[in-house]
Amino acid sequence: MRHNRLGLLLSAPLAILSCVATASAADAPAALLAVAGGADAVGKRCQADTQAINALQVALEARTGPATIADDFAGYDRLNAISQDGFGQYYLIMETHPDKGVREAAAACVQQITTINTAIGLSRPIYNRLAAIPTAGLDAKTGFTLAKTLRAYRLAGVDKDEATRKKVAALTNEIGDIGLKFSANIRDDKGDIALDQADLAGLPQDYLDAHKPGADGKVHLTFDYPDVFPVLDFATRRDTRRTVASAYANRAWPANDAVLRSLLQKRYELATTLGYPDYATLITADKMIGNPARVASFLGQIDAAATPGSDAYFGELTAFARREDKTLDRVQRWDGSYFGNKLKKQKYNVDAAEVRRYFTYEKTRAGIFGLMRDLFNADIRPWQGPSWSDGVSGWSLYDGDQLVGHFYLDMHPREGKYSHAAAFPIQSGIAGKQVPIAALVTNFPATGPMDHDDVVTFLHEFGHLIHWLYAGNQAYSLQNMGNLQWDFIEAPSQLLEEWAWDYDTLKGFASNDKGEPIPAALVERMNAGRWFGEALTYKRQVGLAAVSLNFYNRAPDFDLSKMYDEQTSRYSPIPNVPGTHPYANFGHLDGYSAIYYTYGWSKAIATDLFTGFKQAGIRNKDVAMRYRTKVLEAGATADAETLVNDFLGRPWNLDAFREQLSR
Repeated sequence: MRHNRLGLLLSAPLAILSCVATASAADAPAALLAVAGGADAVGKRCQADTQAINALQVALEARTGPATIADDFAGYDRLNAISQDGFGQYYLIMETHPDKGVREAAAACVQQITTINTAIGLSRPIYNRLAAIPTAGLDAKTGFTLAKTLRAYRLAGVDKDEATRKKVAALTNEIGDIGLKFSANIRDDKGDIALDQADLAGLPQDYLDAHKPGADGKVHLTFDYPDVFPVLDFATRRDTRRTVASAYANRAWPANDAVLRSLLQKRYELATTLGYPDYATLITADKMIGNPARVASFLGQIDAAATPGSDAYFGELTAFARREDKTLDRVQRWDGSYFGNKLKKQKYNVDAAEVRRYFTYEKTRAGIFGLMRDLFNADIRPWQGPSWSDGVSGWSLYDGDQLVGHFYLDMHPREGKYSHAAAFPIQSGIAGKQVPIAALVTNFPATGPMDHDDVVTFLHEFGHLIHWLYAGNQAYSLQNMGNLQWDFIEAPSQLLEEWAWDYDTLKGFASNDKGEPIPAALVERMNAGRWFGEALTYKRQVGLAAVSLNFYNRAPDFDLSKMYDEQTSRYSPIPNVPGTHPYANFGHLDGYSAIYYTYGWSKAIATDLFTGFKQAGIRNKDVAMRYRTKVLEAGATADAETLVNDFLGRPWNLDAFREQLSR
């Protein structure tokens, strides 16, 4: 996440993480990803893919005779791999391809495959075949996966009458279409913030060198991270920070106002049609947390743990900001990062501008690859996989001589590209048949310094990536990482963030332009100030989780702005930017719906998991390999809580997270 900034979270929405791609040989995605022929070629490929999925569905539904794992369940898994994997490929192209026509053609195919997947998920003949499979004698992993599959069918409404199933299918497809529009409006709003060069006083020289005035004499900023966040960190002019923060908080508005209202209404209608009081109850039913009441209770516990530290920090920040700026009445959203950095510099002698001199994208990538080698025996080699855009690189992950999987890195901003940071699965893994493939998509600066926050984000997203790859050696595609409970998905990625603060890790790649490694004393000061203000950050996160929950735990007959402001102001003392509509660009309201609490819940799990590393030293290979085996490689072959407890050797708890928030 971007600490003390706009409360953003830079991880893949689960609408992305739960989707995977092609279902044949390891290099089968190439024809689509290379997308020779443009939009027409994508359309033709989509037609062939949807016909293949339909044919498999019809064949499976027509099966007779005794139902078996070898035939019916394996057949369903093949259908799942092809349909879900196809969705994942087209979703990636929709979000990243430089050609708008290709993106639109891919989006149209995402809609078509969504309709097919809805039909598969409500197919009574397929459900009946799976439900008829004898469970006696099944191994534990297969039995677990079969039971979970049947439960997912029932949650989707397969056991309802035909009229209800038709209504559910129509609503589900509508929701998919609306969600695509919501995401597209955010992605396509690139912004144009015109500033005078004098407005950028305080920005580092490398930023100024990269942002020269245009023909009109103005510096034009987009909403890409490398444009926005340095302004909020370093711009000395308060009106500049307010201008940028206001524009950024109003992305995709007013376009997404009606779209979000429609999304909330259709999801509420879907939930009540299925017999649930609201969508929050439906979406939490198969999660670790279980129900909305437990979500609210968890948010209350985190809020209580964070409040003392948050209050103390905010009081200190306010006093400092008023000393620095005599005209300041209260700390606003556009002040938090700027004054927070200055205060941290004063208290801990940590200057964000100094720290960023030691990090570039190329060095950070090399450092992360090295860390994967040191922890997990990962051998990462270049891979010439065809890609969708210039600047996208391909890589293979090996364990000794054994290929684990392939991945792409699409790491820098461009027009029309997904504007956050995410791991996009491309192909699920099936042991002996196909290896997993994924893409990491971010928007880091291609050259020059990058923030330490970007290093944290890089590690976070790489945590998703390696989880997908290591979990992809399963008997069935349904046992890949994407089928774990969604509120656990963020834990392995949040755990990996910890190594961004480890000197033994950083000294191997962080260096200034003279080649001098980052000083141990600087990293020590960074760690001393690491938790300074963290409690306030988590109060903000609790507020966003409350928005997510309260947008979906009732009938959608409320004022969106009022509800958003009420929920966030309950937890954060820093108000939202006046006159803005941040719900319009809160992309997780689509992909995560009511379960944004996932980040806090997963963080609590990750913090407890990290205790297992700290006891032996966080670069201890034995511990890391045990974690790789028991958590990452296990995929979705067991309940997430079982995997965590197995690694820890005890039931996980909130103690370590509460202690962290109290610092």
